[in-house]
Amino acid sequence: MNIFDYNPDVLIWIFRIMLAGLCGFFIGLERESRSKEAGVRTHTIVAMASALIMVVSKYGFADVYDSDASRIAAQIVSGIGFLGAGIIIYRRDILRGVTTAAGIWATAGIGMAMGSGLCITGLCFTILLIIIQILLHMPPFKALKESNYSTLKAQIVLEDEKTIDNFQTLFKIYRILRIRTYQSEGKNLADIEFITPHIYSLAEFYDIMSANGYIKSIERFEED
Repeated sequence: MNIFDYNPDVLIWIFRIMLAGLCGFFIGLERESRSKEAGVRTHTIVAMASALIMVVSKYGFADVYDSDASRIAAQIVSGIGFLGAGIIIYRRDILRGVTTAAGIWATAGIGMAMGSGLCITGLCFTILLIIIQILLHMPPFKALKESNYSTLKAQIVLEDEKTIDNFQTLFKIYRILRIRTYQSEGKNLADIEFITPHIYSLAEFYDIMSANGYIKSIERFEED
C-alpha cells in the first residue's frame, strides 16, 4: 500500500485551501488596520485550517462505509468558540472584541464554504463582509452610536504626586480602567487607560499635549 496515495482532485483541494487563506488574509488586513486583537495571521490560519478540515471531512473518509461527513466539520464551530472567548474582553463594564470574535467565526464559515467547494459563495461573502466593516466605520454610521464616551490611553511623566490628579481634572475622567507605573530613562512614567465623557479630535489631542508637557502620548481605543 502506498502511503502517499495520489488523488487526481488533490490540486483542486489545495487551490480551495489557498483561496480560503486569501480571503482570510483580506479580512484580517481590515481588522489589523484598526489595531484589533486578531489580524492577518489569525484570520488566514483560521480560514485555511477550516478549509482543510472541511476537505478531510468531506473527502478523507470516502473509503469508509456509511461515513458522516458532517461530524468532523461540526467541530470547527466548537474550536472557534475557544478563540472567540479568548478575544472578547469584559472589564469594568466595557465589552470589547465582540466584532473581531464574530469576524473569526465568519472567517471559519468562509473556510468551510471553500473547503466544501462553494467557492463563489465564499468569495461573495468575503467581499460583502469587508464592505460592511468599512462602511460601518465611516462617520455617518459611527454617529448613530448612542454612547458619547471614549476610551483613551495616555503615557504621562509623573512630575510630582499631583500629576495624576491634574490629569484626571484635565480630561474630566469618568473612570480609570488601568494604571501602570514604571521607570524609563531616569523618569517616572505611567500608562493610563481611562474613560472620558467626550469625543476628542486629533486637533484637540495636539492642543492638549502642547499645553501640558508631561503628557507624552495619547491613543484612542477605536470601537469594534
